[in-house]
Amino acid sequence: MALVYADPDMLDRLAKSLDARAGEIPHLKSRASTLGVTANVSGLAAIATWLGETASDLRRRARILRAPSESPFGSLSEFGLPTSLARKPGAGDEFESGLQAVLGAHKNGTPKERAQAVKDYFATLTPDEQAALAVTNPSLVGNLDGVPVNVRFAANRISIQKEYNEESEYLSNLTKNDPAFKRTKDRVDALRSFLNPRVKKFTDPNTNRPTEVEVPRQFLVFDAHYGSTADAKSSPFPDGRIAEVVGNLETAKNVSFRVPGITNRLDNFNGFTSGGYMLASDAQGFEQPDTAVVSWLGYDTPELGDSVDPAKAEVGGRQLNAFRQAISVNLQPDANTSIFAHSYGTLVTSKALQDGLTNIDNVTFMGSPGLGPNIHAVADFHMPNTKFYAMRAPEDMVSYTQGHGDDPAGFKDIIRLNTDGSTGHSQYYNPRTQSLENMRRILFGGGQSLTFTDTTLDEEMTGAAEVRKLVAFLHEKVPPEVVSEMGGDLDPIVQGLLNGRSTFTDVIGPIHAVLNKHNMLDRVKPDELVGEVTTLASELAYKQAFKAAKEHGAPDWVAATAATTAAGSTKGLLSVATWPVVKVMELDRLQNNTRQLFSGLAVGGRQLFNDGAALAGTLAHDGGRVLSDGTAIAGSVVNTGGRVVYEIGDTLINPAHAFQNAGDITRSLKATKDTFVDKGADIVNTVDHAVDQTVEQGGKMINSGLDTGKKALDKGGDVVDSVVNFVF
Repeated sequence: MALVYADPDMLDRLAKSLDARAGEIPHLKSRASTLGVTANVSGLAAIATWLGETASDLRRRARILRAPSESPFGSLSEFGLPTSLARKPGAGDEFESGLQAVLGAHKNGTPKERAQAVKDYFATLTPDEQAALAVTNPSLVGNLDGVPVNVRFAANRISIQKEYNEESEYLSNLTKNDPAFKRTKDRVDALRSFLNPRVKKFTDPNTNRPTEVEVPRQFLVFDAHYGSTADAKSSPFPDGRIAEVVGNLETAKNVSFRVPGITNRLDNFNGFTSGGYMLASDAQGFEQPDTAVVSWLGYDTPELGDSVDPAKAEVGGRQLNAFRQAISVNLQPDANTSIFAHSYGTLVTSKALQDGLTNIDNVTFMGSPGLGPNIHAVADFHMPNTKFYAMRAPEDMVSYTQGHGDDPAGFKDIIRLNTDGSTGHSQYYNPRTQSLENMRRILFGGGQSLTFTDTTLDEEMTGAAEVRKLVAFLHEKVPPEVVSEMGGDLDPIVQGLLNGRSTFTDVIGPIHAVLNKHNMLDRVKPDELVGEVTTLASELAYKQAFKAAKEHGAPDWVAATAATTAAGSTKGLLSVATWPVVKVMELDRLQNNTRQLFSGLAVGGRQLFNDGAALAGTLAHDGGRVLSDGTAIAGSVVNTGGRVVYEIGDTLINPAHAFQNAGDITRSLKATKDTFVDKGADIVNTVDHAVDQTVEQGGKMINSGLDTGKKALDKGGDVVDSVVNFVF
């Protein structure tokens, strides 16, 4: 296979080797003179000169590779774009405004409709104008579906150079002891490699001879600041998103999209994309014509801790679907398209297919942890015109756990492919493996025969079936949302089982500790956990004993007898050995339940007290208002009554004041009436508010009491159950 990118260290080593050979030439000339054959080695001087010049050139190339420095116009030239207009300041502003107008007009369109509108807009621009636009806003142009791919490649190369310069400067200010040094250096090294050429090996169609040339790498997507930051201490930078193309995407008859799994980031992208170079080449390393491979790291991949959470797959599935729909405007209409998904990427692909991704000819799932709880067969995708394949290599731990649903390698309606030569979770793209050969046959087509397998878990790895049962047991007992929370804690325990570092009895304590941490001891009680583990350990003992007996030449009945004895002994011994372990774990459960019981009572009691205090405060406030309003009414009545008595007496003594006194009495009575109306309404409203608050707060108090009582009864039952299990 051709090198993914030129290696400056390799060039330095080669230069050093050439220097060493040149250094031997004076000795050879001296020996020739001694032997009297100087004329026979007259060409040594020219060879020495050539070796020296070649070594110097190799070192020059290594220096360039180590510190690439390219202007935006150099990036344009790498992909055949003119630079004259782009060199003029502000030349691309007009075309960017036009592009923004197109995007605004189609902001509610489908991904394909927006991409087609972008493609149509770029078709109105000359190559000079396209180049100027790429220089003006490379981050927009480089990641915009519908833009001609060579323009995207150039724009992203400009962005990569800018990012490389900035991160190199940041790295220069870090010491080697800084926690962020290694990850930052890995990113800088990766960015440098993106700018360096790669070696392409192919058969020249004109001469039909093997040819190797250096070509620039082609990045269809580049966003160094996208996504989450897995570990802020080890890296100040987000994981990023990036996609690389091998081949001519716009003319290829066969196009594939590769979807990666967890822990893939910008800093380790070369490890992922190298599989794309393997896939695009034949067994001799020659890149195939009419073929394009897109290594798509276009979603925020999980780390180990959140790999059991499907949330990033949901988002990634929508992103993959949108990308596939939009990029179709740049493909040949009759291109044969394939998806090759690995690990968590199979879940992402499943979500994309459920999101509406139907225009795909072949889908291959490798090392899948499951395709979601609702996918149990290929038929669940409702895609009769798409061929589905599955690969599960021996000792692929991720497939065995089924952390996200049924393993597609077990679907009855899927085509399961041979993986001979591949072992574990990460060797599917290794050279000289049947897994890689089968993928090439799917991609290239042409009637090449696929190879198949139907191996069982027991045939692939002793203990795999038992680990799958243990994981299924825990999934059945624990709610899905808690499984997601527990995933990071359980993963190393399960991996220890699969890697042979732990036995089933070794994991009882760690699993119990994880369950205790997440308050799941009443979901998975100690005796149930130990019983399940004991059963699985005895099943494993049966298989191991049967296999060992057969390897020594025993007939089936003898092997079965020995295996049954081994299984029975294992179960019996474990029942005795784990009895004290169960009791200790029951003490943990009892302690935990007792703590939860009193904690619940305390919380419920505080809530009742708070509700009661709130009700008392309301009643006191409203009672004060009623008293105040009643006092105002009483005062008005007393004042008005006195006024009326006075006015009547004055009229009797001074009849001439009758009309004036009658007016005063009328006004006083009206004022009293107004006070009655005003304050009386206040009293009614205040009393209504007090009643409402009494009903509301009283209801809350009743509900709090009932809820606290129910929780106390439930947890009290758990406490009693813990006591009974511990005693008996």
